[in-house]
Amino acid sequence: MTNRISYARGFPYGAPLAMVRGGATRNPDVKDALKIAGFRWDYTRKAWTSYMDRQDFGSVLRALRDIFGCEVVPKAGMDENYIIDLDDPKFGRPEEMKS
Repeated sequence: MTNRISYARGFPYGAPLAMVRGGATRNPDVKDALKIAGFRWDYTRKAWTSYMDRQDFGSVLRALRDIFGCEVVPKAGMDENYIIDLDDPKFGRPEEMKS
């Protein structure tokens, strides 16, 4: 079982959708943490989804990385404005992407 989490963000209908998928979500502890954070399995998207802003989603992703040792990466090809810097206290965009 891989310990990788891939995340994506978007704003369908203006709502801040957060999605998580990857091999680490098969870990029962990670799955429980996602459920506690308000994520639900979405069969259509094949991902754990919730509606939350950058701050809240960043906190969840940081916990997955720091507590569960997951490798947290953004979805390939995701708009760079939606990528979260997990080391930034305010979960801004990564420095190399800021203009």
